[in-house]
Amino acid sequence: MMGELEAKTGVSGNTRKIRWIVTALLILLAATVAMNLPRGYSDDLSQIGKGRAALVLVRDKDAVESMQLMNVLNSVRSRYAGKVVFLLTDYDTPEGRAFMAAHNAARITLVLFDPSGKEVKVLAAPQTPASLINEIGTINGASA
Repeated sequence: MMGELEAKTGVSGNTRKIRWIVTALLILLAATVAMNLPRGYSDDLSQIGKGRAALVLVRDKDAVESMQLMNVLNSVRSRYAGKVVFLLTDYDTPEGRAFMAAHNAARITLVLFDPSGKEVKVLAAPQTPASLINEIGTINGASA
């Protein structure tokens, strides 16, 4: 026998439970994705040349190497707080493609700029924290 609510709505108790479970899982998934987004990285490339050294990660969000390079960046960022602006651009966007063409960069690379916005170097992945610290140290005004 169907309950009164089931008779009115045509939805069984099991169906409602499944909907609640699916909704809860979707909310959990959205929260997990939001928590794993890169923090402190802007895609505003107009910050290059504004008085601080800049480091731009050209990333492929679907590539393991890109995440590894971002982890290396995360390990050294606090060392350069206020001295280096850390930016990113995605290789598969119009902005990313234009940036790559302008700086002869490839997918999953780092491009270093001095405080005046002059390109200093393009670095290919992989990098280590030590190699990155060395490279950032060559940028005028960015030494830790």
